[in-house]
Amino acid sequence: MSVATSHHISRYYDYYRDKEIVFTKANLKSLRIDPRQIYLKSNGGQWPCIINSSSLQQAKVIIGTASGIYSTVQKNRTAPISIRYCFFDQNNEPIQFSVNCNVIDIKPFQDSNELAMLTLNFTQRPPDDLILRIGEFIEVNENFQNRKEERIAINENSLRLLNIPKEESYIFIAGVPRKCILKDISFGGAKAMLVGIPKFLENKNVDLRLFFIDTNEKISLQGIIKQSDFLPGRKDISIVHIEFIPDEIPMTYKFHINSYITSYQKQLIQNQINNKEAAEKAEAEAAAKKEAAEQRAAEIAAQKAALEKAGKQ
Repeated sequence: MSVATSHHISRYYDYYRDKEIVFTKANLKSLRIDPRQIYLKSNGGQWPCIINSSSLQQAKVIIGTASGIYSTVQKNRTAPISIRYCFFDQNNEPIQFSVNCNVIDIKPFQDSNELAMLTLNFTQRPPDDLILRIGEFIEVNENFQNRKEERIAINENSLRLLNIPKEESYIFIAGVPRKCILKDISFGGAKAMLVGIPKFLENKNVDLRLFFIDTNEKISLQGIIKQSDFLPGRKDISIVHIEFIPDEIPMTYKFHINSYITSYQKQLIQNQINNKEAAEKAEAEAAAKKEAAEQRAAEIAAQKAALEKAGKQ
């Protein structure tokens, strides 16, 4: 997860407050949620629940009809209730917080007599930790769909921002590891250079390996070589264009690509602002110099006119 400013968090809340995330096993892992530590609290009691989905305005949880919270809600829909979330940070330390709610719906879960689905409406803006987690997750998946082919050229600066230690990596082709050099990457694929003949590489299933320094994580990117060409001037080295299998792309990879794209975008905007401010400052300074020069010229002309008039007298 990236470090976010209050402005960043507010933007997430404004843009994504009503977008719901269903907590599949993969999504729970990506968001680093501990589902065993999700509880409902009411009237001094605490009960475990299964979190089904959440937005930044409400949550849906599954509870047992034999539990105390079910009886509490059935007796009094307006009883004070809160949901406790639990996430892990990058050091695997738990981050826990509660959000006060109102019960707006209760119904059997999948026609079961033993389970019920509660829909909880948040009574206030949730904590920043939840906004950041949910907001960034939604942003990553939106950018994955909309900016899949946006290429990131691999160089010293992009490697540093992506937290990839070096351009050299390994690619497994038919289970055989080969050294390669990354040339560019995107949400949806990568371009790499390696020893080989193009016609023997095209349409091969591959497994590209990457390592991220910040999360100390090795990842596997499954894909297919869609195009392969000789490196100009060489007959033993190929440039391969890999298309990743969408459903096999790890969320860790998506988060890193998204972080780079959004950071780069913010830097471009900041550079434009800085350039505009510098141009306006230079323009103001030039105008001030011009005005000073004109004023000095006027003073000199006035002095000259006064001297000429005095000479005639």
